[in-house]
Amino acid sequence: MVVILESRIEKRKKLKKQKRIGYMKALVVLLTFLVLYFGIKLVNEQMTYLGYMDNPTIFSLDLRERRIELFGDTYLIDIKILKKVD
Repeated sequence: MVVILESRIEKRKKLKKQKRIGYMKALVVLLTFLVLYFGIKLVNEQMTYLGYMDNPTIFSLDLRERRIELFGDTYLIDIKILKKVD
C-alpha cells in the first residue's frame, strides 16, 4: 500500500483548483440556461409577430404569480411538484 504524503500547501492548492473548477462548471450551466431562456423568448416574440399560432406561448415564467406556461398549458410552481391548471 502506497501512502501519498502531501504538504498543507499542496492540499490547499488542490482544494482551490477544485473549487475554481466547480465555480466554472456552475457558471457554464447558468450561462447555458440564460441563452436558452432568451432564445425561447425571441421565438415567442417572432411567433406573436408573424401570427403563426392562436396561443404562441412556448415558455413563460412568472415568479410573482408562481406560474409557468409551456406550450399553451399553465402550471403552478409548487415547492416540490408542478401542478397543471385546468
